[in-house]
Amino acid sequence: MIDLDFGAVPKPNWQTKSGWAAFVAEQLREPAPMSRRDLEALSEMERIEFCQRRLDFMMNGRISLTPDVKAIRDELRIRMIANIRKRGGKFGIIVDGVPNSGKSTTVTRLAKDFEIQRRAGGNPRGTTKLIPVMYVCAPSDCSPKTLLMEFANFMGRPVRGRVTAGDLMKALAENVERCGTELIVIDEIHNLRQDRQAASDATNYLKQLSEKCPATFVYVGANVEGSGLLDGGWAAQVATRFRIMTLEPYSTTNQRDRNKWAALLEDLEANTKLVDQSPGDILEDAELLFDASNGRVGEVAGIIQLAAVGAMQAGSERLDFRRLRSSLDEERRRRSRRGLESSRRS
Repeated sequence: MIDLDFGAVPKPNWQTKSGWAAFVAEQLREPAPMSRRDLEALSEMERIEFCQRRLDFMMNGRISLTPDVKAIRDELRIRMIANIRKRGGKFGIIVDGVPNSGKSTTVTRLAKDFEIQRRAGGNPRGTTKLIPVMYVCAPSDCSPKTLLMEFANFMGRPVRGRVTAGDLMKALAENVERCGTELIVIDEIHNLRQDRQAASDATNYLKQLSEKCPATFVYVGANVEGSGLLDGGWAAQVATRFRIMTLEPYSTTNQRDRNKWAALLEDLEANTKLVDQSPGDILEDAELLFDASNGRVGEVAGIIQLAAVGAMQAGSERLDFRRLRSSLDEERRRRSRRGLESSRRS
């Protein structure tokens, strides 16, 4: 048993300029493979440090380049290139999907990769302070003006006193131009108000954002297509300017789908860097992991990560899902009992 409780680890706030910069600057190297013999030869502190490196890489080092993720990456790149020459009506992407399907993780990592590449290439636009990416998250029950205030907070210029939405929009457009911003991510876009007049205002402001700011926009949200957000006057332009790309849960209805699920599990398994985990062992629990996660990438990744933490701490260095299986079995028994009691009462 090894104690991996090494206290709170500072986490950058992506919704600030400095926090996003810290996220981009964080480069996590993939830990080198280690044998059981080499692991046992480590001192306790060396072993803890090795576990820390593995956990950092597993949680934050990379994402699984699934076919859906590759499609989003490639489509985003094409649209960003097109927008360089496009004078108005910029192209964009809406990343939709159910909760825990990996939307935010996918988009933020792709945005980070883009900024790293852009900074490595210098500053071709000659801006005094280059900010290639802006990231904001729409708060709960968000109005268009509140969303625009989030951009002011990102830039470190909190809004004080009376200011109109028009003023905020103008300031944002000026900041985007001055800082050479090429990519703007708005997460949790489904939080924009959808009640009566607010819905019309929301679609109108989203349209204005893409027209006034010389950048490519990526909107991320849950059930965006069915939320009504795109049912206003802006909807007609979505078909030609924005592509809706949905991260669907995995399926196991046929062999092709099962192969895709297996490939994802093997990728997540390799990401754990567990010493005694043989490649492909995780496939013994493929059906269990599908049942537990409903095929959602974010959910199954979390299950595997927690199992890996337990394996490192216990020293077994192998994924063990027996507790998960027991929990699912108990839940099935509870549902069966509830169903039986309900039928008896009826």
